[in-house]
Amino acid sequence: MPKVLHIGPCQTPGGMANVMRILAEHPPEGWEAELLSSHTNGSSFAKWRAYRQARASFSQMLNDSDSRPDIVHLHTAADWSWWRKRRFAKMAHKAGVANIVHIHSGQFDTWLGTPDSKRSKSMNSFLKASQSQTVVLAEGWKQVIEPYIGSVHVINNPVDTNIQPSTAERDAFHLLLLGRNDPVKGHDFAIDVCEKVREIHPQLKVTMTGISSSPHSWLSAKGWVSESEKLHLLQTTTLLIVPSAFEGQPLVILEAMTCGLQVLASDRVPSPPKAVNCAPFEEMDAWVSSICEMLESPTNPNLLFSQIESFKIEHVAEQWGELYSNSLNL
Repeated sequence: MPKVLHIGPCQTPGGMANVMRILAEHPPEGWEAELLSSHTNGSSFAKWRAYRQARASFSQMLNDSDSRPDIVHLHTAADWSWWRKRRFAKMAHKAGVANIVHIHSGQFDTWLGTPDSKRSKSMNSFLKASQSQTVVLAEGWKQVIEPYIGSVHVINNPVDTNIQPSTAERDAFHLLLLGRNDPVKGHDFAIDVCEKVREIHPQLKVTMTGISSSPHSWLSAKGWVSESEKLHLLQTTTLLIVPSAFEGQPLVILEAMTCGLQVLASDRVPSPPKAVNCAPFEEMDAWVSSICEMLESPTNPNLLFSQIESFKIEHVAEQWGELYSNSLNL
């Protein structure tokens, strides 16, 4: 049975790790899958050591017929994440193992600069020389990225099979923001928006992950939550807000839709499903108006359910199986 090895930050909390875990737990039919962690949280030294250990482990795998993978599936963001994965792709190609570069970042084009930049030309040349198959998360990203690095495939993120709707009644006027504590996730803007919404709906309460302290009694700061607690929030809150400055394809949006939870996202989120409402990035009045409207007249959950089919793991795994098989035949 052919084997795919997923390399990336599979032990670092976040969307990319969740995608890696889902794909590894549900490989295409006729395939087996393994994970190799290349990243850790902590100091620069800890991250460098994790990367070096992953390289050493990968080298051993390539030289051992029993553990050698047939496909190397690299999961990357921009900047240093790519430079690390580039080394793995080079090692795989040198050993005669096919590799796939799976771009998760929502700012890869910004990092590359322009289609004619030295960085873009270097990456384009490397991907061709290493015979890498490149994958992005949405058609919108394909249109953006191809002028920089050449032809790419589109495969959606998968939704965990454990994410399911509940029959429990949802809370009224309860907003949810799920994301790490990073300025790009828009926590500060979201808090300001919610203060304005509370002038209209004073019963509003808000739950946010990422931040661990709250300046308001109506705002519950959860820090990082377990998968079970995240699922409970997706099943019981009124509205998920995603005011991000940039994203690849937020897994949390797909999870929310799977649970029948309506979503309001920044217009910086590329190619969201049609049932997702969007508001202009950091335009306060537009966000307040949209939130109030969605709280007062919620989206029909059936509309959300109808648009999530292509993100189910069965469909996504089938697409990966086709790409893996094609990569072996290059």
